[in-house]
Parts: sequence; C-alpha cells; structure tokens
Amino acid sequence: MRVRRVLSKTVGVLQATIGGAIMIFAFLFFYNFFNVQEILGASPVSIGIYLWISIIFGLLSIISGLFLFYER
Repeated sequence: MRVRRVLSKTVGVLQATIGGAIMIFAFLFFYNFFNVQEILGASPVSIGIYLWISIIFGLLSIISGLFLFYER
C-alpha cells in the first residue's frame, strides 16, 4: 500500500508539472515571446485553436495530477 501511495504522489506531481508547462507554453505562444509563432510556423487563424487546446489540456492535466497527489 505504501508503494502505491508514493507512486500516486510522484505521478500526480509529474502530471501537474507537465500541465503547468503546457499552460506556460500556451501563453508564450499567444503573446509571441521568443518568436515562438514564427519558429513553429503557425498561421494567425490557427493560433486561437492551439491556445484553447493547450489551455484545456493543461487544466485537465493539472486537475488530474492534483487528484492523484491528494488521493488517500
């Protein structure tokens, strides 16, 4: 039972961290810091779609990771 709890907390922290990184990347992409839009070759039409997909995936990943971390 102890191994399951440690593994659950580890995966939860990792998943929440990945979700946070995705959220940060979404804002870097939207505000075009470091010329990310030009590097990836994104058209202005698709930027909104990429932003919403990244935000939704990031939020779901953070929430899921926090549920795993606080699992009893």
